[in-house]
Amino acid sequence: MSDGEASADVASARADERSDLRGKVAVITGAGGGIGAAIAIALSRRGVRLALSARRAETLEALASRLRADPGVEVLALPGDVRDELHIEGLIRETLGRWGQIDVLVPNAGAGYRAPIAEGDPARWKQLLDVNVYGVLLTLRYGMPPLLARRSGHVVFLSSVASRVTQASNGVYSATKCAVNAIAEALRQEVTREGVRVTWIEPGVVATAFQDVAGYSPELRQRLLEDQRPLTADDIARAVVFVLEQPAHVSINELLIRPSDQVSA
Repeated sequence: MSDGEASADVASARADERSDLRGKVAVITGAGGGIGAAIAIALSRRGVRLALSARRAETLEALASRLRADPGVEVLALPGDVRDELHIEGLIRETLGRWGQIDVLVPNAGAGYRAPIAEGDPARWKQLLDVNVYGVLLTLRYGMPPLLARRSGHVVFLSSVASRVTQASNGVYSATKCAVNAIAEALRQEVTREGVRVTWIEPGVVATAFQDVAGYSPELRQRLLEDQRPLTADDIARAVVFVLEQPAHVSINELLIRPSDQVSA
């Protein structure tokens, strides 16, 4: 066998490797429903131990109870707000106290709001900035040191196609997701040689309760959710699993996912 053939065989073998997620510990914010809950369910099926955060205690506990019904699934559910520094600090502390490690950090919690800038509600703007940017930063501030201490782990951000293409009435939301991308890229540069991988996923239209909470008009909802086949939360969860299962030498940093028939941003 030539050196070239041997190298090709080694490369092929490495390409077939998948990282085993069993026994890993993942911290997921915004896990009460939608994409966060779907990620939690998908990871539980891979044997991942889960520390989950969400604002609504009853919704979070319902998910935790559903997950614990499967033998071997370990879940820590701590209701709270990602804007609350004490909550985030406690979430990380209790996760480490229970399992002694954190392997996956998913700062998923996010808010939406759609309105023309000249008519916007400043209180809703502040909520967007606090949840989508400050909450992400708090999660990183307390969640990153355990990953760096072990020189391993993976951070998965949930951004949006809106970070790439800005539309009328969606400027402030787009700005927060542009900020997420900037934070993610800076973090990648800071930790990539410390053994930690960083990914930001940018979904297009996803059918969740997000559109209701963000105040989308009925006409816009119809165009987004009925005139095309939107993605589901499970689609995004599968993408997260795909990213996490890549071999250690592979880092998927940016992943844009649109419905196959989505034309507009």
